[in-house]
Amino acid sequence: MDRRRRLAVGFILSLALLGLCVHYGATSDESWPHPTGDQLAENQDEYVGERVLLFGDVQTIGDGTITIHVTDDDGDVAAELEVRNVEPDNDLDPGGFVQVYGVLETESTTSLDGYMDAEELVVVNQSPDATLYKHVVSAIGGLLAAGFFLRHWRIDYRQLRFEPRDETPSRSSGSGDNGDSNSGATNEREGVNTRG
Repeated sequence: MDRRRRLAVGFILSLALLGLCVHYGATSDESWPHPTGDQLAENQDEYVGERVLLFGDVQTIGDGTITIHVTDDDGDVAAELEVRNVEPDNDLDPGGFVQVYGVLETESTTSLDGYMDAEELVVVNQSPDATLYKHVVSAIGGLLAAGFFLRHWRIDYRQLRFEPRDETPSRSSGSGDNGDSNSGATNEREGVNTRG
């Protein structure tokens, strides 16, 4: 495949990938079966009494409870909720990030927007440091993988392709070739002497 065809194929695939990303971003909220932060901000009462899956930033930690902030697409707080029935061995810190599944309820005796009895709680990040750790480890892993790949392959910018790097012949193979040529020359001389 020549360079022009590679450029054309790469351009078409990039457009297709961009189109899929735009389509996913435009339809994800509609296809997602649980309320988003924007939907909670618009009408939280619609989801009261329903089992929902929410994502939130941990604000405070109590005895078997935590308080989370569910944010909208702009990063503003859409709902402040108390999550109950939290296992004590989650090792959470304020600033962590969790997924909570349970029934959303309201309670007029508190200043919060509501509460949830957690049927399932998944810790995504135990603390803000966990997010930084994931990013750093991912970056180091990507650099190592790229270095290993480029050690054995090189980029041909003219043809827009990868090519295996040339391997230097070992001494043993070189000496073997010299031995074969020397033996051939000796046999040729012996044949000349015999004919003479």
